[in-house]
Amino acid sequence: MLNAQGKPRYWLGSYDAWHLLIPLALVTVLAAWAMAPKPVVPRRAVAAVLPPLTPSTILQPQAGSTVLVRQFSAIQGTSHPQARVFLFLRQIPNPETLLAETRSGTNGVFQFTMAPFPPGDYGFRVEAVATDGRRAASPEISVRLITEPPPAPPKKPQGTPAMPKAAGKKSPPAKPTKTAPGGTPKKASASKVSPKPGHAGSVRGND
Repeated sequence: MLNAQGKPRYWLGSYDAWHLLIPLALVTVLAAWAMAPKPVVPRRAVAAVLPPLTPSTILQPQAGSTVLVRQFSAIQGTSHPQARVFLFLRQIPNPETLLAETRSGTNGVFQFTMAPFPPGDYGFRVEAVATDGRRAASPEISVRLITEPPPAPPKKPQGTPAMPKAAGKKSPPAKPTKTAPGGTPKKASASKVSPKPGHAGSVRGND
């Protein structure tokens, strides 16, 4: 379609200039909207599923045990695999201090090699720190170190065994004691049989 000047409609002329305002305004609005900063929509963070933390435990020496100083050479236990394991020492009744550090293996087993300790009462505990920062502490165990083994308790003396009574034999019954009228026991006298005169030493029969 041509305009009054014989030119195509929307040609740049004074007559059709106002027709260009509408698309120019639309383009300006779209450009402004595209260049305007958009609000940042935070993404929902999905918490990572972590494996359960293995508890820390001291297996050797046993809690409450008495150990010779020369036999106390290591502390062993289990914790979270491949974790940093810290050993804490407390000389009872003093507060605890950090003694050593090691790393557990892939199976969670750890070991501390101990230097010679003086005799006394001690408390030990460990704390494992996993690679993700989680911590697992063990309960404290008490150990008594001595230089010599305790003396053995004395043996109890064995009594003389009683002689068994012979089966089938009975003791004779005791004879009753006669008592005089005054309450004094009367001694029993042996009966003596004397021969009558004329019959001494002989027994006569009928004629």
